Amino acid sequence: MDSADIAIIGAGPAGMTAAIYALRKNLSIRLLEKKMAGGYTADSVLIENYPGIKKIKGIELAMKIQNHLSSIGGNAEEGLEIIKAEKKGETFSLTLNNGKQIEAKSIIIASGTTHKTLNVPGAEKLEGKGIHYCATCDGPLYKGKVVGVIGGGNSGVTNALFLADICKKVYLFEFGESIRADEVYHEKLREAEVEIHTNTEVFEVLGEEKVSGVKFRDRKSGEKKEVCLEAVFVYIGLIPNSSTAKQLGCETDERGFVKTGQWMKTSVQGVFAAGDITGGFAQTIVACGQGAIASESAYRFIKS
Repeated sequence: MDSADIAIIGAGPAGMTAAIYALRKNLSIRLLEKKMAGGYTADSVLIENYPGIKKIKGIELAMKIQNHLSSIGGNAEEGLEIIKAEKKGETFSLTLNNGKQIEAKSIIIASGTTHKTLNVPGAEKLEGKGIHYCATCDGPLYKGKVVGVIGGGNSGVTNALFLADICKKVYLFEFGESIRADEVYHEKLREAEVEIHTNTEVFEVLGEEKVSGVKFRDRKSGEKKEVCLEAVFVYIGLIPNSSTAKQLGCETDERGFVKTGQWMKTSVQGVFAAGDITGGFAQTIVACGQGAIASESAYRFIKS
């Protein structure tokens, strides 16, 4: 069985920052990532609120953090999923999808979230055939086409703006009465001529082999409409990846996000959490800060 001082679950900004801080304290780590390092930061079209960097693509910022980690001897082990997690005496045991086990003195859970899927008729069968969850990944496929974005938070709006630069027309559908994104984006939406429909519910995706349109209703009047488009990009919320936390007995809130205290401590001694999995303000800078705190807390726990 392999061993480490700290097992860090998730290699987004929170996990990678935690790893950097741990290595600087000469702790041994295992940084485990189910998919690819970078988290949702790597999928972000543009980041304009990271202190010291006026404007940067999400993938570039994620790579900068990853390169920093590599420069001090750390690396993310990609494609590794936690199948079983348990506490054994004074240590923790993790069983991976490759059959190997890791023993760790402390654990930092930075496993992030997963996009909520669109649960309306037509959406499931057309997933990947016009229904997408990453505009930077799949948006270029629809250059010069008409597309829709569902969700008026920061993620939905920034991706709508990205799509407006390459698509013929972009519709933005928001369930609430107004766009929820930061005010700085409102004028940009007008300049980009994104057609905004607030207080609107998309209730069906049209198409057989690929998306051909959507049906939506006005939530006040009940009026139903239909528009033709070739793709729908969905940003309607996030689901916490908290299965490992629950296996370890960490307390979660009613949505499944891991509860933490001031020092990113969970309800289980020796287990800490950081980043989007904590259900707080989902921003890269917040994830990095929480990762640093969690790493310091894990260090103090191990040394005590």
